[in-house]
Formats: sequence, structure tokens, C-alpha cells
Amino acid sequence: MNTMRASGRGVLLTAAALLAACATPPTVEPLPAPRHGDVGASLRAPSSDTPRMALARHERFVYPTLEAPVAMPPYPAALLPERLAPVDVCVDVVVGADGDVGAVTEREDADCARAPDGLHAAFVEPTHDAIRAWRYMPALRCTAPLEYAGDDPCSADGVVETAVPVRLSYAIRFSQRDGTPQVERGD
Repeated sequence: MNTMRASGRGVLLTAAALLAACATPPTVEPLPAPRHGDVGASLRAPSSDTPRMALARHERFVYPTLEAPVAMPPYPAALLPERLAPVDVCVDVVVGADGDVGAVTEREDADCARAPDGLHAAFVEPTHDAIRAWRYMPALRCTAPLEYAGDDPCSADGVVETAVPVRLSYAIRFSQRDGTPQVERGD
């Protein structure tokens, strides 16, 4: 009888241990789902075939300035679960003499990290759409009178400021940090 009690007690202890193991939650927690994406931009050097503006000693070029607020493209929501490595979309932007964006074209650049095949286009379209809405204070060519000998032709008496079109190159970076997508804009 003692053997029966001992073996019965053993069965009960084993059953209790198995039930306890089933009730213990797993220790591995799932990664949180990304909630949103952010994007950013940084200026790139123009390609080597870009014509350069020649300036005389009495002239100065003033770069265009982005007017705030600047809307960045959204991180493509359908690609958030993919947890992709950073993706760059490099573009050339033509800014007209009126400060409006006249054209946006994708630019091949060895320094731009492309998305895997078949996914890159999902980043390009929102990039182009966002940049087309950007507005600039136009680029200027300041021309002082020929006899001007100072350091800043734009501050000379009788200066003529002429708005000029320019082409700028940007890299738009889409990334995820700690499971949350980021789109960053650098100036």
C-alpha cells in the first residue's frame, strides 16, 4: 500500500509539474510592430556633368532657400513589416527662377543605398510627390557695378539681383531605428 501511495503521489507531482509548464508563458517576446515612418534629406554634390555658373569678381551667387514647412515623403506603410536596411532615393531637383520645383528626376549615385529589387519604386514615387510640393526662395545672381571692389557684391550700391534657375541634388533617406521607421532631413 505504501508503494501505491508513493507511486500515486509521483503521478500527481508529475502531472502538477506538466500543468505548471503548460501555464508558463514563453520568455521570448515578439518585436513590436512599427507604427510610423520618417524621412530625411541631405544635399549631394552635383554630378560631374552639371554646368557650373561662371561669376565675375563683381558677382556673387546666392543659393536657394527652402521655405518652411517642408513636407517629407512618408515611409511606405506596406513595407514597414519588412524591416529593410536604410534606403536612399537620390534625386536631382530643378528649382525655377520663381522658386517652384520644375522637375524631379531620380539620380544614379553609388553612395545611395537602394532597396532590394522590386521594392525601390515604392520609395521613389512618394519622394517625387513630396519634393514637387517644396517651395524655395529662388537662387540669385547679385551683380554689382563693374567698379565695385568690396567683398560682397550683394551689398553694393546699385546691385542688381537676378533670380536664376538651379539644379540641386538630394539624397532622401528612409530608415528604421529600434523597429520604428525614420525619414530624416539634413540641411
